[in-house]
Amino acid sequence: MNITHRAAKLAECFARNPWKILGLALSLSVLAGWATVQLPVYTSRQALLPQDTDVAQRFNAFLKNFGAASDLMVVLEGAPRNELESFADDLAEKLRAEPEIGQAASRLDTAFFLDHAYLLMPAEGLDKLTAIAKQPILGGGMEENLRKALSWSKDHPPLGGAGTDLQTAEAGLNLAAFFLEEWRRWLFAETVPASFDWNRLLAKNGAGGMADGYFASRDGKMLFLFVHPKNPSEDFENLGPFVGKVKQVSEALAGQVKAAGHIPPTVGLTGLPAIEYEEYTNIRRDITLVIFTSAGLIAALILLVVRSVRWAVLIFIPMGLGVLWSLGLALVTVGHLTIITAAFIAILFGLGADYGIFTSSRIAEERRTGKPLVEAIGAGIGSSFIAVLTAGGASLLIFGALATVDFPGFAELGLVAAKGVLMILISTWMVQPALYALLPPKLKEINSPITQTSPVEPGKCGGRFPKPAAVALVILAIGGAVFGGMKGLGIPFDYDVLAMLPKDSEAAYYQRRMVAESDFQSEVIIFTAKDMAEARRITREAGKLKTVAQAQSLANLFPEDRGERLHKAVSIGEAFARADYAKQIAELDQAGLSAKSFELLREVLENGTGIIDEAEEQAFSAGHDKLVESLEDVRAQLLAISAKLAADGEQGRGRSESFLRALLASADAGLKIIDGWRQAKVLTPAQLPPALRDRFFAADGSIAVYAFPAKSVYDPGNLDALIKDVYRVSPEATGFPTTHQAFAKSVVEGFSRGTQLALALCLLWVMLATRSVRGFLLAALPLLIGGGWMLGLMALGGIRYNYANIVALPLVIALAVDYGVWFSYRWAELKGYSPLEVSLAAGKVIGLAAGTELAGLGAITLASYRGVSSLGVSITIGLLCCLTATLVVAPAIGQLLDSRRKSSCEKPVL
Repeated sequence: MNITHRAAKLAECFARNPWKILGLALSLSVLAGWATVQLPVYTSRQALLPQDTDVAQRFNAFLKNFGAASDLMVVLEGAPRNELESFADDLAEKLRAEPEIGQAASRLDTAFFLDHAYLLMPAEGLDKLTAIAKQPILGGGMEENLRKALSWSKDHPPLGGAGTDLQTAEAGLNLAAFFLEEWRRWLFAETVPASFDWNRLLAKNGAGGMADGYFASRDGKMLFLFVHPKNPSEDFENLGPFVGKVKQVSEALAGQVKAAGHIPPTVGLTGLPAIEYEEYTNIRRDITLVIFTSAGLIAALILLVVRSVRWAVLIFIPMGLGVLWSLGLALVTVGHLTIITAAFIAILFGLGADYGIFTSSRIAEERRTGKPLVEAIGAGIGSSFIAVLTAGGASLLIFGALATVDFPGFAELGLVAAKGVLMILISTWMVQPALYALLPPKLKEINSPITQTSPVEPGKCGGRFPKPAAVALVILAIGGAVFGGMKGLGIPFDYDVLAMLPKDSEAAYYQRRMVAESDFQSEVIIFTAKDMAEARRITREAGKLKTVAQAQSLANLFPEDRGERLHKAVSIGEAFARADYAKQIAELDQAGLSAKSFELLREVLENGTGIIDEAEEQAFSAGHDKLVESLEDVRAQLLAISAKLAADGEQGRGRSESFLRALLASADAGLKIIDGWRQAKVLTPAQLPPALRDRFFAADGSIAVYAFPAKSVYDPGNLDALIKDVYRVSPEATGFPTTHQAFAKSVVEGFSRGTQLALALCLLWVMLATRSVRGFLLAALPLLIGGGWMLGLMALGGIRYNYANIVALPLVIALAVDYGVWFSYRWAELKGYSPLEVSLAAGKVIGLAAGTELAGLGAITLASYRGVSSLGVSITIGLLCCLTATLVVAPAIGQLLDSRRKSSCEKPVL
């Protein structure tokens, strides 16, 4: 007894005992339903990544010691700078009060850093302060000091002989240019400025956007808040409430600002938490849309084509039960679902319908021959068993091959999908016979292929290609497939995760702007040092890398010579207190800028241009082009200020006096800081502000150094250069860029091997199942030709691979292998029919099967998440190509392989 006969007998047994079989199926479904409810869905990216690699272990070790590795970035823009700062401070304070928030920082604690500036400034800077304290330079009042300056400008010593190095000279000129620019701003502004724009000075010295410690874009028009969650888990159960709370608090504060009669700033969220939040919410919404849309489209298509509710039930229920059983089985095998495996349900709907369509159509044909119902069920299941087993087995092997991929997210997809196919096959062979016995569709409602024949007039038989046309068609089809396959080899992989987000993604928009307009981005490199000496080395070396925009570290607060610096700071504080600079500044502020002093000041400015000209000439002769540019900048400022003062007269004097008072106020603030150095003590990590201590120091004593990439890490060239540099600094570096590089390569390499293995197993299985060269070629060539066309169209259409659509090719192989297998099976069975007649006969079932897949998977193209929608587009292209190859090219292939095949003078009633 062969396998076909055994399958027929078993189906008859199921048909004779329908209630027992359906009772068993119901029991299994209840059990699977319970298991599905218990099945956890891991929404974290970490659930998709391999955890046994060095990269993953370093990253997990950091998470264990420091908590979350990535901050949520709150971006503020669209308001004046002072309003942005006020909003940022209020928002940070409100966020810190929320239980979901661990940290929220709108700025660095500048007061702390200024109080400890003696640890941060160059050693020669401390020496200069010591010299200033010993030689007071402010004595004598404003007028007397200006007379001294004027006298010096008229008879100054030779320039360039003071032993000042080039770097110090340039720094001094930049400082002078800054103060002159500020003075000019005071003179030209419609209203007198309230304070100095220190941000421009910091920007010139590589600390753009850090005025008063605020995290800002280089132009200062965007401010950033760094928000850390209380729970570092990336699972949506924790991520969702965290991001939701930040949105809620931001909206509430914006409402308060608006109620107060002001226009609130625009608030945007970016950073990895925002990206993952958008990913999950969009994918979840898309999955819901796709499942209901695909189910509705499939049901509508089946009802439209077969016009029988019962037949639709015979296809849907076994498929649905198979999907449910596979979900229950996932609990005891994989143990969980991820956002990838959960999304695969829609694909199983499209794939699972094929088997029910194939078997039910054959049962209907057997009934048309007059066989009793149970016997017809057995005969239909038996006659289609090899074809369905071949197609289903090929899909099972293809998904099983994907389970060998190193990337866990996709390996689990392969495992879940393979079990899904197996469960749908079992459900189709077991449940459909029982359902068919209870709910047999009426024969007049079944537009089944090849159920009756009718005579045709002599001479009207046909259905064969002219041989030259058949040869040309096959050559063109294979040639197009080869061309497409070669073009497909050049399809690039898009590493940009942001490009997969919806077109209107807020997180992607602000992330790109942060990279372009600031020195901050969420994809940060993280170094960990075991002690402060190593942290200092890492900070120094990372700061020199061209691939790093800036390195954040507290190592500079703990220099090697901190004891000596502390002693100097105390001495400087006491020396300045004895010099009583504060009293002198107060006297200058009280005196202001008299008319006489103003005239002296103008004379000093006029003489200053001559000194600058002399210095420019010397710098040019020495070949110091950059120094010449700095001198020319100062000269231009001097000329502009002199002209403005001459034109404005008394108004110019008043504006200049306001500028002087602002300058003196800044000097007084500096003196108070220096005065505080008299009580300076040795700094320890425990004395750091909590936000700094928690960010940079772990409980085990390790120290973190953060390096912000200079360019986007989603460009593979930039990423490779960055990782190469940082690993030279420390092979223990971690952070998103390191995991992104390792896992991106793992995805690409793994799927390349997985797809090749899947195709090889598929073809080997089809060869073993068909057991003939002709049967194998008829089953395999449409798949290979359609796959080649698919790759060619993707390449010509500019479609790139990404983390979602890279599975399109193996999925198309698994889905479309059914077409060729069913055509090959029908070709062997309908020996009395011509190639085109077989194509018409098999085409209805194949077309319906393909239609259900396209309805199910085509709905994916509606997804807002572009990674998912691009998968739908790629699969749709592949299925249409394989369907065309099966219905158009396969008959020509069959005719060339079976040249003796003739048309009968009968043709199918369709």
